[in-house]
Amino acid sequence: MTVTTLGTASGIRTNPVPPKGFDPRAASPLELVYFGLPRRPDPAVLPQLAARWDELFSRELNFIKPTFQPMEELLPGIGRLDRSQLDANTNNGIWSGSVVTTTTTDKFKSVTGQWNVPDVTPAASGAGSWYSVAWIGIDGYGGNDVCQIGTLQAVTAAANGSLSKTCYAWTEWFPLSWQAISNFPVSFGDTLTGLLCVQSPTQATFNLLNVTTGTHTGFAFNAPAGTTLAGNTAEWILERPGINGSTAQLPNFGEVYFDGASATTSANQAEDAGTGTALNMVVNGSTLTTTTVETPTLIKVTYSG
Repeated sequence: MTVTTLGTASGIRTNPVPPKGFDPRAASPLELVYFGLPRRPDPAVLPQLAARWDELFSRELNFIKPTFQPMEELLPGIGRLDRSQLDANTNNGIWSGSVVTTTTTDKFKSVTGQWNVPDVTPAASGAGSWYSVAWIGIDGYGGNDVCQIGTLQAVTAAANGSLSKTCYAWTEWFPLSWQAISNFPVSFGDTLTGLLCVQSPTQATFNLLNVTTGTHTGFAFNAPAGTTLAGNTAEWILERPGINGSTAQLPNFGEVYFDGASATTSANQAEDAGTGTALNMVVNGSTLTTTTVETPTLIKVTYSG
């Protein structure tokens, strides 16, 4: 097992890549652990998560070993805004989506969801840049120990009206900066499925599948030095990031759907995103995004402008 160091003393552990034709459904538990793949949940205890596992691994996949690059090297100035003052149960200016909170003793041990990578357009005329990120994650009260996986969508308009667009898959465990999964193919319109499993307050495993292309990657993440995951909240979020320390302009992203959005606790309780707090992105009384609960496990975030 190799270690890719990110920043200070923390790092990502990558496992050997399964051989071509490898079928996780026929693999032993030891083989799954060796290749860094999650075991199939007991369908009698966690039927929704077992169904998601079956969906994830029921097709032939192209397994790749991930490579990482700080997002700021790809998009200078991009970063995470300070969330220490963010109330995850109240409408705010940077988050939209769903937040589910558990008790102080029954922590979340997994979160999963499938989302579309939305095409983005400028939200105003003239030159400028607009950014959004869509992600799933597990967090703690106060919002400053989050571990998450998601996609970034950006569009820049030049003075002559020409547009350039980009999107990346990425991961984070705060206070490390966002790390782009630089070799994972992502295009606008793709459908992605993510699964994050907490092994301990300082270790988690990530699996990401591009459903559209059939590409899978996975890795284990060590918490940054001095960080312990509280694990009190599970989240499915469309976020406005920071750029050069200020809040980025939000693009017109149309709609983002988080499907199969569910989390499990250490007591093996399933918590669906639709049972949580639905957040709208509101700035100075104006609603930029609206979250609606379509079903208990289907959340829609709509750009309002």
